[in-house]
Amino acid sequence: MNRLRTLAAARHEPQASQGWLPSLFWAALAGILVPMLVLLVGLISKLMETGRLDDSTVQLGVNLFVWLPESFVQQPPLGQLSRLVALGFLITLVFCFAVWRHRRLADRRAAAIVKGLHEKVLRQSVRRAELEGAAAQSVNAQKLIGRQLPLVQNGLSLWYRSIPRSVILLVGCVAVALLVHVWLAVMAVLSGAVVWRLYNQVYETDLDESGKWELPQLRAKMAALVGKAPKMARLQTEGLAEQTFRTELDLLYQRLAEEDARRGRIWPILFLAVSTATAIMILGLGLNLFESDSGLSLSSAVVLALALVGAISAVWRLLGMGQMMRHSAPACDAVYAYLRRSDEIAPSEQRIGFAGLRQGVEFRDVTLSDSHGQPILKHVTTDFSPRSLVALLGTDSVSPQAMVELLMGFGRPSQGEVRIDGLPLLDLHPASLAKNVMWIEPSGPLWEGTIEENLAGGDSTIGNADIVDALREVDAYEQVQRLADGLGTYASEGETSLSTEATYAIGIARALLHRPPILLVGEPPAPSAHSGEDPCLKAICKLRDQGSLVVLLPRRLQSLRSADRVILLNGASLAGEGKHAELLNDSDLYRHLNYLLFNPYRHGR
Repeated sequence: MNRLRTLAAARHEPQASQGWLPSLFWAALAGILVPMLVLLVGLISKLMETGRLDDSTVQLGVNLFVWLPESFVQQPPLGQLSRLVALGFLITLVFCFAVWRHRRLADRRAAAIVKGLHEKVLRQSVRRAELEGAAAQSVNAQKLIGRQLPLVQNGLSLWYRSIPRSVILLVGCVAVALLVHVWLAVMAVLSGAVVWRLYNQVYETDLDESGKWELPQLRAKMAALVGKAPKMARLQTEGLAEQTFRTELDLLYQRLAEEDARRGRIWPILFLAVSTATAIMILGLGLNLFESDSGLSLSSAVVLALALVGAISAVWRLLGMGQMMRHSAPACDAVYAYLRRSDEIAPSEQRIGFAGLRQGVEFRDVTLSDSHGQPILKHVTTDFSPRSLVALLGTDSVSPQAMVELLMGFGRPSQGEVRIDGLPLLDLHPASLAKNVMWIEPSGPLWEGTIEENLAGGDSTIGNADIVDALREVDAYEQVQRLADGLGTYASEGETSLSTEATYAIGIARALLHRPPILLVGEPPAPSAHSGEDPCLKAICKLRDQGSLVVLLPRRLQSLRSADRVILLNGASLAGEGKHAELLNDSDLYRHLNYLLFNPYRHGR
């Protein structure tokens, strides 16, 4: 993987250009100020070494000269030191501010990019749901938003913090070191590279991957032997279990001794290598100090050492960024693989619309499979007519849910097709489906906004009186009025101030206000104290009588009895259709499901 190209797709997002110029300015300033501080410390060392800087040109290395103004040279030693310390403090303040500003801008750019990616994921999830189904998008979203997008943001932030600041710092410090003394700087760089290479080689060789699985396997095997030992003792095996256990025990501790020996070699070898490199550096520095007329002094050694430290810090930051890229780059690839458009989905502008439901919905030999190729629906052929209440009941909740998702336009059958009023479902515009199909679940669902906004849904023709009437019809008005702000109470997904029965009733009230041609209902279980007439079911039947097709995922026996037709699924296959009473008489499977799901006296229900 080319590290320079990692996160390239994310770094080319439009949001990446926001604030790039200020970010570049502060990064360059922070990178340049460190070599300047190194030179300043070198001047202070020279001043303390010689007692006074009495020349306008100060030599801090073989090829490193610093020019001072005459006004500074004429100052007394204490004045020179005070000015140098004050300038160093000022540069430090500016450096800290530049680093802070650059960090803030890097984090903001990364956050802006990833925020835009979140919005793209939302749009793509709706699009991909047409192929893969809505449930698959929930799983994908959890992976993308919960794990991969945070990794991308961390990687982008570290990239923008490291590039170009660490590169400028590295180049500046290496340049200073080379100007002090070329061969000493080259020797230091080579020594550091050798030590680092030796560290990686020793660490990777001695701490091999085999120890990560071999030792746990040995321990697991020994634990299994201990568990079997009592039974083995009854088989008259004459100590076979003990002998096998001791063999495994000896093997385990032999492996542990090898690991300890390997680990024990790492730091002595590295310490010896570092000591050797340091000794070579000291000898080289001593030769230049005592045996050479090149002009290298103790202050030059200080500059060389600080420049190398600055270069090492820059390299360390870049290596840390490289480590982060190992995690961020695959996460970025996964995000963009998800966002990649599929040619299997027709563009929205090629879709057609429909208004209302006239003929009905047809399932023609529909087969639908999950991501592993396992069938969810298998050769299902059935139809749904307007002005009817149809309940879907199955041995596996996934299959009825899949039929409901297909009616919402989510998922693509591998065989067969779904038609609405004779039109293939895949040819219908998503916006048209959204206007004609409404989904209700136990949580409403509620979105961010007031209860009134949730019910009106942006329809200006729905007044407050209409909302009150709809809530009264589903017996939810009194509970809403008991809230602090009544209809103006702010609600959100996962609302806790309302009971499940109340949020479900709000969903039904929304359907009463908008009267969708196709209503899909996921019913909650009946309240434990429920008795008598169900106002929500009564409202559903009213919508049916007004012309809506209502498809119900039943959790209440009363709803099942009220259905015009029940579609029974056995796994992925269609097992029967008919009224509740008819299926009770004709189907053993249906009777068994009714006992399992709706018998209030069944133990453990």
